[in-house]
Amino acid sequence: MFWSGDKLKENLPKLIKNSSGIIDDIKVDCAAISLTVGSEIYVTPNGEKDPNVKQILDDKKPQFVIPKGQFALLLTSEIVKVPDDALAFISFKAKYKFKGLINVSGFHVDPGWKGRLTFSVYNAGPTDIVMEKGRPFALIWYADLDRKSTEPYTKPHNAKEVIHLDSDKVSDMTGEVFSPFKLKKEIDELKKELLTLESKIITRYSTVIFTVFIALVGYALKDKFMPIIQAMYNSFKS
Repeated sequence: MFWSGDKLKENLPKLIKNSSGIIDDIKVDCAAISLTVGSEIYVTPNGEKDPNVKQILDDKKPQFVIPKGQFALLLTSEIVKVPDDALAFISFKAKYKFKGLINVSGFHVDPGWKGRLTFSVYNAGPTDIVMEKGRPFALIWYADLDRKSTEPYTKPHNAKEVIHLDSDKVSDMTGEVFSPFKLKKEIDELKKELLTLESKIITRYSTVIFTVFIALVGYALKDKFMPIIQAMYNSFKS
């Protein structure tokens, strides 16, 4: 059974810890808890000048853009804990779904998990999406299991609690993304170059053809014009 908003509020200090440490900053939205964008994100490059490493957001630079057709990794600001006798489910807020942002990293959090959550997302919308550090972007629901899990989530040997966006996750996302929007842009650029080249070829051949045409016309009419030209020359000479 899913937890109600009242139960979430009662257990909030046991479930969520935010960066400010102020429990009142954590918002319960109906029967879910709002999750906000953390200070570490990664967006796949949309061009040669875009960084190929994670970005650190701060108060001076809190915003970032996920271009259409690109992937991103978003780390939550909150540290999430799931009890051994519960299971959690995650999803984006509707405003981002309507823009075309898709969660491609999964939709549940295992019993026993503790740490920040990393969302792998894809912008399938027609426009770039602007997001901001500290803004709510996702929701998490809790549901009871029929008993305490005997196999809760366990971290790999010597692994630490997930607090930062590690380099392995970023490395897995590096590389050029051949999105439909990027391919369309490249095709449009090729079309533009082709039209420019075609225009140059037409202009060049038109000049050659016109020159040849004038030469042929002059050659064909030389017998008619030569007597006239000769007479004019003789008149000026005399």
